Amino acid sequence: MTTLAPVVVGLGLAVAFTSPGSVVTMIVLLSMSVGLRRGVAFIVGWLLALLVLALLLVFVLQGQDFSSRHTTPSRAVSGVELVLGALLLVGSWRVYRRPRESKGPESPPNWLDAIDRTHWLVAVAVGAMMLSYTLSLAAGAEILKANVSTVDASGAALLFALTSIVTIAAPVAVAIAAPERSTAVLASWKAWLLANSRSIALIALMVVGALLIAHAAYDLGSAG
Repeated sequence: MTTLAPVVVGLGLAVAFTSPGSVVTMIVLLSMSVGLRRGVAFIVGWLLALLVLALLLVFVLQGQDFSSRHTTPSRAVSGVELVLGALLLVGSWRVYRRPRESKGPESPPNWLDAIDRTHWLVAVAVGAMMLSYTLSLAAGAEILKANVSTVDASGAALLFALTSIVTIAAPVAVAIAAPERSTAVLASWKAWLLANSRSIALIALMVVGALLIAHAAYDLGSAG
């Protein structure tokens, strides 16, 4: 667990900081009717998606031998990690190639406008939808390869989950701690994120994708 903790924390922070769109979505949700409920529901949906993903990994891969890098399951997981890193690099390339809007700053997606006319619990589905599944699977792969006890694996998964929500939880914290000033503060955050989300996503996806590929390639090479 000592060596696993920094890895899952790093991947959790990668999820948090490669998802500026999720933070913008959270800020928009907080500006709606019963906004605080919507914000909390968004976080609950995000965490429920992580829980379902963790349970699927446990049930599907239960009994597999991850005791060393030389086992077939361990090599297979490293191979999956390699593919996930490549997907992140492809994602960064798509961000780079996406044409910039020439009519001013970007706006939140149009579908968010319709959310205000729905029940606040719909935000649970929105949170689950906006989770970064690529990086979450990469975290699952690291936990599997560590071959730790169930308690340590659960602790690592919890650590990943908590670090993954730091950026989407920040607007909720502002809304609770300073409700009278939160509108102005969150509006400035949203404006900055909409202006810089392309650069944030591009740099973060490239760095994390390259690191995942390098780590997986090292593990596969060591097992050879």
